[in-house]
Parts: sequence; C-alpha cells; structure tokens
Amino acid sequence: MLKIPNISIKDIIYSLKTQEPDKVAIFIDKQKISRAELYHQIILCKKKLVSLGFKKKDKLLSLMDNSIDQIILILSCLSLGIIWVPLGKERKGIGLNYIINLINPKRIIIQNKKKINIKKKLNKKILLIKNLKDKFVDDKVKVKEYTNNISCILFTSGTTGPPKGVIVSDKMLITSAYATGLACDVKANDRFLLWESLHHIGGLEILIISLLKKTQLFLVKKFSARNFWKQVRKYKISKFHYLGGILDILVKQPSQKTDHKHNIKLGFGAGARKNTIEIFNKRFKIPLREVYGMTEASSFTTINFDRINNSIGKVLPWFKIKLINKSKNVGEIFIKEISKNVISKGYYGDKKSTIKAFKNNGFYTGDLAKKDKYGNFYFIGRKKDSVRIKGENISCWEIETNLNLHKDISESAILSTDADIGEEEMVALIIKKKNKNLSIKKISNYFKTKLNKNYIPRYWTFVDKFPRTPTLRVDKKNINISILKLYDSHRNIFLSNKI
Repeated sequence: MLKIPNISIKDIIYSLKTQEPDKVAIFIDKQKISRAELYHQIILCKKKLVSLGFKKKDKLLSLMDNSIDQIILILSCLSLGIIWVPLGKERKGIGLNYIINLINPKRIIIQNKKKINIKKKLNKKILLIKNLKDKFVDDKVKVKEYTNNISCILFTSGTTGPPKGVIVSDKMLITSAYATGLACDVKANDRFLLWESLHHIGGLEILIISLLKKTQLFLVKKFSARNFWKQVRKYKISKFHYLGGILDILVKQPSQKTDHKHNIKLGFGAGARKNTIEIFNKRFKIPLREVYGMTEASSFTTINFDRINNSIGKVLPWFKIKLINKSKNVGEIFIKEISKNVISKGYYGDKKSTIKAFKNNGFYTGDLAKKDKYGNFYFIGRKKDSVRIKGENISCWEIETNLNLHKDISESAILSTDADIGEEEMVALIIKKKNKNLSIKKISNYFKTKLNKNYIPRYWTFVDKFPRTPTLRVDKKNINISILKLYDSHRNIFLSNKI
C-alpha cells in the first residue's frame, strides 16, 4: 500500500551530504551545483539568516525569479522554522501591499530594488539577495533547527476578492512531492525541467522530489513556449510536468520536423482539455497522465494511473473524496483526511474564508466532478466558474471545450454578466487562429446548431490575448468585459460598452 514517507525537509537537506554527495543536483545555464555543495550553501545561508536576527516563526517574504539563490533560501527557511512567503517578482500594486500588510514580514528579500513597487515606509525591511550573499558570517554562529506548523504561506491567485494565503506545513510539502513522484513514476536517472515558479506548489514539489530521489534538475527562470523544446532536447529531459494552459500554449506553436525528437517518457499534470491531450499526444508522441488537486490539500488528491480517457483518476489512499450536493451525478469535490495533517489549516489571516472552506473535518474545493462505478473521477469545472441560466449552473469549462474544437478557434473564455430578465447571460471571448478570416456572426450561428439552447452564449467578441495567472490559466477576474464591443446574438446587433 502507498504510504507517505515519514521524513521532513530537514532530513532531505541532511541527505544531500550523505547520499551521493558528488552527484550534480541542479543545473542552471552553465552552472552546476552538486548535492554536497548545495548542502554547504544552505548551511551558510542559515547562519546568515540567524545573524540577521531571524528566529523561529519569523516571516520572510521573497520577490524573486527562479534561481539557485531562491532554492537555497527556501530550504534554509524551511529547516530553520522561518515561515517562507514567496511571491512572483512581478507582483505589485494593491495586491502586493495587501499581502505585506497581512503577513507583516520581518524582511522582504528581492533581486533588484529598481523593479519592485513597494511603499517607501517599508524600505527598511527590504534586503537585496546579493547583500545576503555578501554578508560575512562568524563560524561561531549557532543554528537551531525547528519544524513549524506553518512552513510556508502560498498565495493563490483566486477568482474573486483579495488573494488567499494557504497555510502549508512540512508534511504537506513532503506529501505533495511524494505524490509527484508517484504520478511520474520517478526514477533516479530522471531529469526534470523546473520551469514552474517556486512561489507555486507545482515548482516546490518538483524541487523536493528531485532532491529526495536524487534526480537531476534543470532550472530556468520561467516558462518559454519558444524555448521549451530546445531546453527539453538540450538537457535530455525525461519527465515533463504541466499545469493550467501549458499544453494549449505548446500545441499552438508551429509544427516542426523535430516534434518527435526528445527523451520525454511521460507528461503529468492537471487542467488539460480532452482534445488538447489528443492533439499533444499525436503530435509529440508523449503519453500524458492527468492528476487533480489543490494547494490546500497537498497538491495531488487523485492520479489517473490507468490513463482512462478524460479522467482525473482515483483518490490517493491518504484522502477520501465525497461528491456533495449532487445533481445528475455531478457534485462538489469534498476532501477529507485519512492521514493526519495533509490538508491545510486554512488561509492565513482570513478567518471568514477559512470557516467557509475548511469545515466538517474536510475541505470544500469548489470544484465539480462525477464518479464512475470503478471509482474513477471526472472533472467537470469550477463551481464558481459557471453561469446561471434559467436555474441551471452551466460549466464554463464545458462551453470552452466545445468552442475550442472549432478548427478556426485557438482559445476561448466564457464569462457571465447580469441578464436584463432572469439571472445571468453568457459572454464568449474568442481568440481566432492566425490568418483566419472569421466573422463573429458566423461563429455564433455555427454554435447554435452544436450546443443546447441554454449552453449558447448570448454575447460574443474577438480578443487578441488573455491575461494569465502564474500557472498560465486564463485570469478571468482581470478581464473587463465592459470595455469590449460585443455582438448580441439575440438581437443580431453589435453593442459598445453595453455591459
């Protein structure tokens, strides 16, 4: 039976100097870091943090790109009992200031002061990473290691309201990494491309499983569709992790004769559409394994080991899933623990959201799914990412999947707006494929014959691109439909700033 390893992040760090210390652990550009060297850099960083006055439960907020420096900082904080709060370097404005006020970090560590938008009154808290690296440390500095109930606070992008900081424990990090290894059939000779941001659970779990299983990690600052396959071939990547819209982005790249030339044996991740999986598999000859999970529940809750079409798989043995408030066999995913402490204790400093999502000894995900008689789950969509039409909650994901099957549509997003009479109306935003002479009226009329009446968007428009979340999903909360010129298919007219 599968069982979560009884280890800690501190144990993994210690293993760097005792297990294959000379093996290269991380590659970035032309730099190579062995396991032993990584260990010694972590020890040095911990001494520097202690000499700066950091104590157990202090919070360190980082605004950094993926880098060796950030990896060393992460592992140092996690083993010292310092609460690590990572954000993307691009975070700014109201959202950033909201998080800083909520967290009240002891220090804010950054790479470049010129590119960070932080209020002047907080300047005294800012620490440049180069200043931390250059800091002299007395060898007599003593380091005490701790394990907190809170190892880190990971902020989700959210769909409504301010960002929520998920409280993540040491055990949750280990659990998410272990499940990652299961999902990709990890082997010691595997090579991972770490493109995910390290302020996201997807990046952290790849880092931790790589160190745990002594694989090799090739680190890049961020995902680049243009460079992705070059990187995969150059570094001979064997396992590929995807999130959100990554597969959609990759299949939009021009076809190449080299599409089949790579060493990837398996792709694994979440959020891929059925037609995208089929196109990706056929073009790149990479089998894909879907999973399901959320940061709040140690990242992975189900894995589709048998690669059953359109399924997110069966529940892992340390969880139990119930489908609640079911209608036509579809219900909200409610996750309960079988093993202790694999579900978050809530959202930091947000009692209202915590009470709403974490109750009845489990976690209400807000995701909809159905289950077959064999125990396989099938993702339907976000409960909130739906449109209420004539008393029926219609999944935006389902409509988008149908729209994206059109040969001339590259991508779509469904949003809602208040109806003149009734509950809501559906708005379809379309990105058409390049060099396609396509009219919005023609698209609207086409889908009148392909979708059920309540499933047909009323308003339609073309857009050039969508805003994206850190996992490259369409960031719907940052789409302002009120400024768009929309086609009203009910009245056969174009509206300007109507909604």
